[in-house]
Amino acid sequence: MTALLHHQIHRHPSSHGPVLLLIHPLGAAHDFWDACLPGWTPHVGCLAVDLRSAGRSPGDGAPPGLDRHVEDLEALRASLGLARLIPIGCAVGSMVAAAYAARYPSRVAGLVLSNPTPRSAESSRAMLLARADAVRAGGMGAILPGAVERPFEAQPRDARYAHYLAAFATQDAGAYADAVTGFATADASADLPLVRCPVLLLAGRHDLLLPLLQAEAVRDLLPPGARLEVDEAGAHFLPYQRPDAFARRVMDFLATLPERSDP
Repeated sequence: MTALLHHQIHRHPSSHGPVLLLIHPLGAAHDFWDACLPGWTPHVGCLAVDLRSAGRSPGDGAPPGLDRHVEDLEALRASLGLARLIPIGCAVGSMVAAAYAARYPSRVAGLVLSNPTPRSAESSRAMLLARADAVRAGGMGAILPGAVERPFEAQPRDARYAHYLAAFATQDAGAYADAVTGFATADASADLPLVRCPVLLLAGRHDLLLPLLQAEAVRDLLPPGARLEVDEAGAHFLPYQRPDAFARRVMDFLATLPERSDP
């Protein structure tokens, strides 16, 4: 039996509706969302996960692909007895969130994609594979500080930046390399047209890695009706860099979702 993903669940006692499923970007873990939680947990349950080969979740000696990530999330949902979810994914985590929503539509009430992309482009694939090789050969230090500086374009080099950099630098290099290799070929393009729930897309104006053009490509693959909003001050990690604004946008989106009783 496959080991379940490491996770933390935050369920307010009066929360009976869908739970936010929080899916971090590459190189992060479940605590990526911590600064957003005060804006959400008084109103809605939250399930923050470590994807396979990230944080405290297990790896299995092979790079996890999109299919494996989706299967892991469904196994976790079933084990926790959660009826319905609202996946929220950031960066490459947005591909996991979209694929889950497409493949388990009866379990998804809404979908939020932050700094999204439909696929890892050819140029990105080459870069990611080179990054994995560099980390396997020289450890996390081989890709620093550049691997963190670019996602933080136009963001303050404050305590939050320092915390992210420190956590990134001390993660397991082999597990990170496996995660990178898995995402190098990830492609949610075929899943996006199958999404049937309401969708909110959020892009950062200063995102150098997945700019607005990528969010527009995701919107164009989704069925009509998806909302695309741009954070003019944000960069590649909107939930981490702009948590208060991000949390408010999500709560505004939740208020628009149709009510439905859980089965």
